[in-house]
Amino acid sequence: MILSATILGSGDPLIILHGLFGDSKNWNSIAKELSSDFEVHLIDQRNHGNSFHHPEHNYEVLANDLHHYINKYSLKHYSIIGHSMGGKVAMQFSFMCPDELQNLIIVDIAPKEYENEHSEILEGLQQVVLESNSRKEAQNILMHYVKDMTVVNFLLKGFYISDEKKPKFKFNLQALEKNITNLLGPLKKHNTFNGRTYFLSGSESNYIQPSDSKDISKLFPRNKIITINN
Repeated sequence: MILSATILGSGDPLIILHGLFGDSKNWNSIAKELSSDFEVHLIDQRNHGNSFHHPEHNYEVLANDLHHYINKYSLKHYSIIGHSMGGKVAMQFSFMCPDELQNLIIVDIAPKEYENEHSEILEGLQQVVLESNSRKEAQNILMHYVKDMTVVNFLLKGFYISDEKKPKFKFNLQALEKNITNLLGPLKKHNTFNGRTYFLSGSESNYIQPSDSKDISKLFPRNKIITINN
């Protein structure tokens, strides 16, 4: 099964991998800017967007999905941008298939295990599926579990009412909830990636900490951590 994607522009290939609960559309505006210089591949990862659903969801199978996509389109000399879950997929891929990868850009994630801060989000999403009949109702339900309206609106980008009048999400909620431990866990660090690697960290985010730089340097010797203020 090949991942769904939108392809924009021309030039050397640039693959963009979205985060958990997102899809390729999250990166549309940035992809349009970059498409003047690159052939941008906006990927929907498995269990997200228009790509296939599958009960198995971990970083090795996600990296293999990407490998199949790259082979399908015969991509060469490509770079990858990965955000959050997509960043971990990109890192895992770089350990497995480093040869054609030119630049690795990791956004707001480190190669480490994270604590589970998603339990309330997952509970809220389940309640939306059980109780809502409209986007407004879904929003009101989620706000009982998630206090940040930006996060609520992000989660609801995947919400729709089916032809059978049932509330649904484009992402595979059941599979993602079942595999959340895999997504928060560490990578299979059986290798290093010696190509150019950039970690983009928001100054107000706690996902990349100064203490992570040691482990990052072990796995990505040619790394640069760039902090974006505010």
